Amino acid sequence: MKIIPSLMVATLLSISAVPAFAACTAEDAVTKAEEVAETVHRLADGDPVKANELYEQLVALQLRNPTTDEHDPCEAYDRIVEELEKQNTAKE
Repeated sequence: MKIIPSLMVATLLSISAVPAFAACTAEDAVTKAEEVAETVHRLADGDPVKANELYEQLVALQLRNPTTDEHDPCEAYDRIVEELEKQNTAKE
């Protein structure tokens, strides 16, 4: 699937736009980004249409800029995974 590499690029680019926090190292953020990609892959279950829908949801979540002064990038990724799970498990 070509969506997964695109997701990884999008998440890695978003990492570079976020300032580094002591509680969440760059390596931790990359691991969390990989978890986001794995979640999308699992929820898509090989369906390219579903993968595209999930990618659009992911982009929308990233555009909402979930990282604030109170949350580090790792927490933002956790919230993105939680939101993707919530939006897509209710539909099944």
